[in-house]
Amino acid sequence: MSVQLMPGERPILVARQHWSVVAPSLGAAVAALVAGIVILVLIPADIAGFGTARVKLIAGIVLGVLVLGWAALSFLRWRFQTYTLTDRRVVLERGVLSRLTESISLDRIQNTVIRRPLGDRVIGAGHIDIESAGRDGIETLHRIPDADTFYAALLQAVDALRLGPPHVMSQGL
Repeated sequence: MSVQLMPGERPILVARQHWSVVAPSLGAAVAALVAGIVILVLIPADIAGFGTARVKLIAGIVLGVLVLGWAALSFLRWRFQTYTLTDRRVVLERGVLSRLTESISLDRIQNTVIRRPLGDRVIGAGHIDIESAGRDGIETLHRIPDADTFYAALLQAVDALRLGPPHVMSQGL
């Protein structure tokens, strides 16, 4: 976990977006690679007396590097985006080379909503909207796997912070 915790802060749960977020980019990369290979195979070996083997090889290498780079960047963006719930805040981190870290203090949260459209329910994911005082709009945690668990932990953490530590009721004699 790369989140810098404050003194006394305790992590509760760390989530990453569902793998289905990166699947379309990886699928598009594979489709582009297959289409490029088919086109390179269909180009004749000789056009007007000029051999195309070297040009096809260079084009194939460039295509492979570009597609691999695109797929790797998509994967890394997904991999380095995390949502961390602590006993004091929700921390959103994203970025591969330069990192962006945002935090929402639990005591500032005014409203939370969990949205689970049919497609997300099928894969076991969901979106959590967090509205907090002092921020413009709503922060959405997109396609969190097992969103119900994260949502329940968020609500428990907010309640625990607002109500304070549990009080032990002493019985009088």
